[in-house]
Amino acid sequence: MVRSVPEKTFEHWASMYVSHRFPTGGLWWPTKGEDIRIEDLGTVPGKACLLEVKVPERLPDKHVTKIDVAQLERYLLSLVPVYYVIPDPPWTGDLATSMWLSPERRADLAYRRTEDRWFGHWTYVCTAADLYAHLSPSPSQTTASLLSRPPHWKWPLFWSDFAHCGGVEMPSLFLSRDVGPRASRGQLAESFSALRFELRGARGRQREEVRRGIRDSVGEMTVYVQEVRRSDTYARIEPDRNVFENLWTGDADEAQHSLCALPFDALS
Repeated sequence: MVRSVPEKTFEHWASMYVSHRFPTGGLWWPTKGEDIRIEDLGTVPGKACLLEVKVPERLPDKHVTKIDVAQLERYLLSLVPVYYVIPDPPWTGDLATSMWLSPERRADLAYRRTEDRWFGHWTYVCTAADLYAHLSPSPSQTTASLLSRPPHWKWPLFWSDFAHCGGVEMPSLFLSRDVGPRASRGQLAESFSALRFELRGARGRQREEVRRGIRDSVGEMTVYVQEVRRSDTYARIEPDRNVFENLWTGDADEAQHSLCALPFDALS
């Protein structure tokens, strides 16, 4: 089958959007067939997010997204939340010959200037858990066909919530210097503030040396993920573990929703 949109093209569109919205952020796209991992997170403190992009295949009258069930089940075991990014094309058949595209060029769909045709208007993001519940694969099933949308965020809304995150649906994820098995929001904020002060107080070559020192201390960097039952508390995760117990299962009604007070661009 033929992809509805070339996978590399879509990944570039997504990267362009994220880079424009968060200029100080870093990006890493794994190779084909490779799972995303917390080991691929950056080496400087800040907020983080793991995305799995799935581009649908084109049929004459519809688009079908194939989901690797084994991979999805692995993501369900991760303490680090994984989000699926899935385009849902509004045209049928070949995009190049579709009347839907006219008068735009395919390459221009990366930009908001194409208005309703912009890729962000027909791309959505969902959690691995919601996708699994929506597909309900059988125990022996290896691949599932996604024909309708699970509970989701629209692409731009996902990033707005990510910038002001906190809660059951989107637990905050940070890289920070180790401040203990559990850290309060205040402790993380203090850690980030100290690093920002250290970096922004430097100039020129001294600034480069400070950045190098932060990168060299990656062994001391720790991944913290927000707990649901105590939304102002973050639990430490060991990056070298391959399988994790699920931290935020439980009664969602008991979770406290609140906004993150920490900036995305903790270091610039």
